[in-house]
Amino acid sequence: MFRALLNDKIGTVVRHFAAQIPHLSLTKLLKLLYITDETAMQETGTPITWLEYRAWKHGPVPAEIYQEIKHGEKLTIGRRLFSLDNYIQIKRLESPKRMGQEEVYIVAIGEDDLSMLSAYEVELLNKIIQQFGNMNATELIDYLHEEGSLWHKAVQEHKLDTNFELFQNTSNCIIDFSDLIEEDELLKMAAQSAFESLSFHQTLYENKLQQNA
Repeated sequence: MFRALLNDKIGTVVRHFAAQIPHLSLTKLLKLLYITDETAMQETGTPITWLEYRAWKHGPVPAEIYQEIKHGEKLTIGRRLFSLDNYIQIKRLESPKRMGQEEVYIVAIGEDDLSMLSAYEVELLNKIIQQFGNMNATELIDYLHEEGSLWHKAVQEHKLDTNFELFQNTSNCIIDFSDLIEEDELLKMAAQSAFESLSFHQTLYENKLQQNA
């Protein structure tokens, strides 16, 4: 949602996961990002990365991060390219289970520097690593598929089961984090304030990039 503005912050988070978790697969990374943002939303009213998660067959996925890592698609505004290239390397290996298919792993590069994150954000990332870092991708998918989860609600509400079964593993259905705070007026105010501030700064930043193009 605010990728250009928060690219370095997102890169910092992704690199930290890769630095702390050996053999971090793309699927596992995507699930850890979701769990991090969902938890932050529940606790503070604002996610850490502000990535947009879509309801896919194997759980919530930040599609733009998936497309960049899996297919090399990167955001360009004016002459500026936004990517995770300064934070991670991509390692592609042939799948031992599925002939002709590859498995994608994330490798951290550079110093695991968390100075741009708040104390709360650092603590949360490390808590997520401690709680979920030893789970494999399949276990994380099962965890996020539990009845009552936001993914499960989205699939039921938009009848995505049939789509997944007959057509494709993806969808354009966006996971709505606001459901997590609908009964907490203070967190709703925090969410609105943060969104408006980021929207304003994102517009200024993108206008500057376009002017310098």
